[in-house]
Amino acid sequence: MRNFEWSDIKALSRLLNDVGTHGHRDWPESVEALRADLEYPRVRPEENLVLAEIASENDAEIAGYAIVEPEQNIGRSVVGIANIAEKNRADITGMLLDWATNRAAEFAPLAHLATRDHETGLSEYVERSGWGRVRKYLKLGSEPNLVAAPALIPPGFTVRTMLGLDELPELTDLQNVSFKAHFGFSPNTVDEIKARLLAPGARIDDVVLIHDSGERLVAYCWTQTYERAGSKRGRIGMTGVLPDARGQGLGRAIAESGFNHLLGQGIDAIELDVDSTNAAAIKIYSSLGFTTRSEVDWWEKLLQH
Repeated sequence: MRNFEWSDIKALSRLLNDVGTHGHRDWPESVEALRADLEYPRVRPEENLVLAEIASENDAEIAGYAIVEPEQNIGRSVVGIANIAEKNRADITGMLLDWATNRAAEFAPLAHLATRDHETGLSEYVERSGWGRVRKYLKLGSEPNLVAAPALIPPGFTVRTMLGLDELPELTDLQNVSFKAHFGFSPNTVDEIKARLLAPGARIDDVVLIHDSGERLVAYCWTQTYERAGSKRGRIGMTGVLPDARGQGLGRAIAESGFNHLLGQGIDAIELDVDSTNAAAIKIYSSLGFTTRSEVDWWEKLLQH
């Protein structure tokens, strides 16, 4: 194993595309978008990402990776590992997991790791290594022939897209307070939100906002569009409502508004992630035609440094 270098970015992109879906995140298909993900302020890939190599006749071939994303503000690190199926040897998996666990322990006393439902071998290995299941998330996808939702905005509220970076502090505050009680949520800084909004392919007006009659931001839906396998896809990311504004139908209103915003851009499909315990959100998305496409198990381990 060795540390990642920026000259490895194309090889890492090929590896991720070869591995396919895994873990909790859907890595971008393009090298440019992957670079933007790795340049996110917390990641520091040259220190927190390693590559597993297998010697070949003429060179070394990258067969797997491990990444640690520190979230010290909530006392945990998020660990991710994967290797190419035909080279999915237990010794490589073991080396990657050992490195990631040891690295994670340098930042926080707790680590979380996610496995997709088809990663049965990795799940069994992780469990044997002392990790315990703590949460399940669902990856939902839209059905074909999408139809715009009613998007009924309650009286006294208005909906629009984000207009400029001057709205960053209010958006950051709303995201942090609305997700405060959610599993694994790590509060963001204004600079981190800004980095996401200015990343390649991102647009400020892909954040849909609802304000009350006093122009207070009370709900938002962060959407995204991207290309994968020759089709244009949409994603509903973070969707939140200010706690003291809940109970007025704003959760459905902002979800439907984000859904319609994506439809207006001519996408072929929409995807999103939802906590399996969030029955209210699942009900809303089911009514919009979303069904479960895969499941993600979150694992937890207490670490000793």
